[in-house]
Amino acid sequence: MNKSNILGKIEELSDHQYCLYDTRLANSLLISTCLVGKVYYAEGIFEGGTYEKGALLLRVEILGLAYDYVTFESVKILKKYCEDGEIVDYNAPVLLVERIKR
Repeated sequence: MNKSNILGKIEELSDHQYCLYDTRLANSLLISTCLVGKVYYAEGIFEGGTYEKGALLLRVEILGLAYDYVTFESVKILKKYCEDGEIVDYNAPVLLVERIKR
């Protein structure tokens, strides 16, 4: 049986649209969405890219409403779990990011 890399939800940084989870990977976080909708990554977002605090990473659109995810600290994108414009399911992983200490 495989062991999950998710350690637990970070309540103080999660809200009603997005959840952040600690993982077993050093300094990494899993970003998931609490919505069912289409995911659109911000222009220039790619695996291996680094982004400063306050950068827009992605948007989920549902029923004509858009919910943006803005990074709370400097991060590096390790993995994108879905393609741009793809429909994402409730609580599905969207991005795996690594915290960058500056």
